[in-house]
Amino acid sequence: MNYERDTETFTADAYRADGWGSGIAWYVLGWETEPDQDTEWTGYEIRTGNVVAVMVGDDRHFAFEPDDLEPIDPETFCRDCGQIGCGHNVYS
Repeated sequence: MNYERDTETFTADAYRADGWGSGIAWYVLGWETEPDQDTEWTGYEIRTGNVVAVMVGDDRHFAFEPDDLEPIDPETFCRDCGQIGCGHNVYS
């Protein structure tokens, strides 16, 4: 899954995603992109409108609608396991 980083739009440390329960934190990587008919010559891909994110503590990419992501406080989730409410490795 390809993506284009966008640190101006996605400013939170982590997000909560609809449909995945309220206890999992996600890192947003950027906008999902895909090749179009000109990519072979231009090298450019187009945005699909979806957002690529990974669960904190994982590396598998998932695509979400932007409205399905909600920023969360950086002090509310563990940086190791990604569980919201786990206090093992929390930045404060």
